[in-house]
Amino acid sequence: MKFEYEISVNDSVAAQLLYYKLTTGNKRFERASFWLFGGIFFIFIAYDQPVFNWAPILLAATGATWIYAAFRILFPGRYFRGFYQRGNLSGRKFQANLNEEGLEVNGDLCSWRAPWRGVSVKGEDKSVFMLYVEGTLFIFGKKYLTDEQQHELRRLAAIS
Repeated sequence: MKFEYEISVNDSVAAQLLYYKLTTGNKRFERASFWLFGGIFFIFIAYDQPVFNWAPILLAATGATWIYAAFRILFPGRYFRGFYQRGNLSGRKFQANLNEEGLEVNGDLCSWRAPWRGVSVKGEDKSVFMLYVEGTLFIFGKKYLTDEQQHELRRLAAIS
């Protein structure tokens, strides 16, 4: 199966969010809770200090930073948009060839080839298919695939 596609900013963010959710699961809520409650604790300790000096200011600043980190863990979409800008993906076209052996993707600057056994994380959401192979996230927007191609991709990649 061959097709040509581009990676839009929305497709990139959707795929990265999907990868993030599949690889972290409920651990991200545990991590975010730790950072959130730690931040609140530091701010509470800083507020409760009877003397105004640098210690409460530093505790409050640390607490605010930890609370910000918690929200970043829970809502990473804005952070992932920055990857798209730095990745220079805008306007680039890719050609994909998927068959029984694996996948081959060719761009204007790079080419990738991977067997299906090398795909360690795979999934789909309403707008994209996402395949992760040893440090490379492959993003295929569903809008570039016919229904038959989507079915074939699910079969080849064993996406249930």
